[in-house]
Amino acid sequence: MEKGELVSKKVSGKYCEGHSPLQPIKMSMPRICQTPPGQYHDVVMYLLYNGGSEPLLRALIAESMENIANAFPTPGVRAALATLTPRPDAPLAALRVRFFLLLNQDHLMRVRLCHGKVTTYLPSLCVYKACNLYEQLRDTVIPAWIKNENITLLDLAENLKDAYLVA
Repeated sequence: MEKGELVSKKVSGKYCEGHSPLQPIKMSMPRICQTPPGQYHDVVMYLLYNGGSEPLLRALIAESMENIANAFPTPGVRAALATLTPRPDAPLAALRVRFFLLLNQDHLMRVRLCHGKVTTYLPSLCVYKACNLYEQLRDTVIPAWIKNENITLLDLAENLKDAYLVA
């Protein structure tokens, strides 16, 4: 069948004539950007998918807590942030959730992830992906977790990963 050739097909008992599709029926799958093993697209992917990201997560959590304390200089905010300080034996999923909960409120950290250099070996987050991720955090993921007490910490961590992948 040639491109643009008229095709007759039976639709609900009648023959209809039309043009063939512009693209051939058999098409190969599009190529996807692939990252070599051991490398990450950006800092958020590293934080979500690397088991060795704990030191960086702890440093970013401490920095984000300081940013929020400076942005809202009241004793109540400092007391609330003191309860969010991670324990040394905190699991990695809890650190990830804590970081994203703080990221939802910390504008300086959001800007730093996009435009600043978090580490020398990780690229910053794409601005467009960041915008979509931050909107999903603000509008969907975190409000759903707050409203539904059946969502566990691990479920929330998985929802954060899903939000990053969809963004």
